[in-house]
Amino acid sequence: MSFTQHHKRLISLAMSGLFCLAGMFALTAPATAEEMTHGEMAAAIRSADYPCAHVLGLESSGDNAWSVDCNSGTFLVTRNEDGSYAVTQTK
Repeated sequence: MSFTQHHKRLISLAMSGLFCLAGMFALTAPATAEEMTHGEMAAAIRSADYPCAHVLGLESSGDNAWSVDCNSGTFLVTRNEDGSYAVTQTK
Protein backbone atom coordinates (compact mmCIF):
# COMPACT_ATOMS: atom_id res chain seq x y z
CA MET A 1 0.00 0.00 0.00
CA SER A 2 1.40 3.37 -0.98
CA PHE A 3 1.72 6.30 1.40
CA THR A 4 -1.25 8.07 -0.26
CA GLN A 5 -3.48 5.00 0.00
CA HIS A 6 -2.48 4.54 3.64
CA HIS A 7 -3.19 8.23 4.36
CA LYS A 8 -6.64 8.02 2.73
CA ARG A 9 -7.43 4.88 4.73
CA LEU A 10 -6.49 6.60 8.01
CA ILE A 11 -8.67 9.60 7.18
CA SER A 12 -11.57 7.29 6.31
CA LEU A 13 -11.23 5.44 9.63
CA ALA A 14 -11.05 8.71 11.58
CA MET A 15 -14.19 10.03 9.87
CA SER A 16 -16.04 6.77 10.59
CA GLY A 17 -15.14 7.11 14.26
CA LEU A 18 -16.43 10.69 14.36
CA PHE A 19 -19.75 9.67 12.81
CA CYS A 20 -20.12 6.87 15.37
CA LEU A 21 -19.49 9.31 18.22
CA ALA A 22 -21.99 11.77 16.77
CA GLY A 23 -24.59 9.00 16.50
CA MET A 24 -24.01 7.92 20.10
CA PHE A 25 -24.43 11.50 21.29
CA ALA A 26 -27.66 11.85 19.34
CA LEU A 27 -29.06 8.74 21.04
CA THR A 28 -28.23 9.93 24.54
CA ALA A 29 -28.93 13.64 24.18
CA PRO A 30 -31.83 14.98 26.27
CA ALA A 31 -35.09 15.36 24.43
CA THR A 32 -36.97 18.63 24.34
CA ALA A 33 -40.72 19.16 24.46
CA GLU A 34 -40.75 19.70 20.70
CA GLU A 35 -39.18 16.27 20.16
CA MET A 36 -41.71 14.43 22.32
CA THR A 37 -45.10 13.67 20.86
CA HIS A 38 -48.37 14.03 22.66
CA GLY A 39 -48.95 10.31 22.08
CA GLU A 40 -45.68 9.38 23.80
CA MET A 41 -46.57 11.50 26.81
CA ALA A 42 -50.12 10.13 27.03
CA ALA A 43 -48.76 6.57 26.84
CA ALA A 44 -46.21 7.28 29.61
CA ILE A 45 -48.94 8.71 31.84
CA ARG A 46 -51.30 5.79 31.18
CA SER A 47 -48.50 3.27 31.81
CA ALA A 48 -48.17 4.82 35.30
CA ASP A 49 -51.87 3.97 35.89
CA TYR A 50 -53.17 7.53 35.47
CA PRO A 51 -55.96 8.31 32.99
CA CYS A 52 -54.97 10.45 30.00
CA ALA A 53 -57.02 10.37 26.82
CA HIS A 54 -55.74 13.64 25.36
CA VAL A 55 -52.63 15.72 25.96
CA LEU A 56 -53.66 19.37 25.86
CA GLY A 57 -50.22 20.93 26.37
CA LEU A 58 -46.58 19.96 26.73
CA GLU A 59 -43.76 22.07 28.17
CA SER A 60 -40.13 21.19 28.82
CA SER A 61 -39.14 21.33 32.49
CA GLY A 62 -35.43 20.65 31.99
CA ASP A 63 -33.38 17.76 30.67
CA ASN A 64 -35.68 14.79 30.10
CA ALA A 65 -38.51 16.32 32.15
CA TRP A 66 -41.85 17.67 30.95
CA SER A 67 -44.92 19.29 32.40
CA VAL A 68 -47.86 17.66 30.64
CA ASP A 69 -51.40 19.07 30.70
CA CYS A 70 -53.79 16.21 30.11
CA ASN A 71 -57.58 16.11 30.01
CA SER A 72 -57.43 14.44 33.46
CA GLY A 73 -54.89 16.74 35.15
CA THR A 74 -51.30 18.00 35.04
CA PHE A 75 -48.33 15.66 35.36
CA LEU A 76 -44.58 15.86 35.68
CA VAL A 77 -43.06 13.22 33.39
CA THR A 78 -39.35 12.44 33.64
CA ARG A 79 -37.24 9.98 31.66
CA ASN A 80 -34.32 8.08 33.20
CA GLU A 81 -31.03 7.29 31.45
CA ASP A 82 -32.36 3.82 30.61
CA GLY A 83 -35.38 5.37 28.84
CA SER A 84 -38.02 4.51 31.44
CA TYR A 85 -40.55 7.12 32.51
CA ALA A 86 -41.61 8.29 35.97
CA VAL A 87 -44.89 10.16 36.34
CA THR A 88 -46.16 12.35 39.18
CA GLN A 89 -49.53 14.07 39.19
CA THR A 90 -49.09 17.74 40.10
CA LYS A 91 -52.71 19.00 39.72
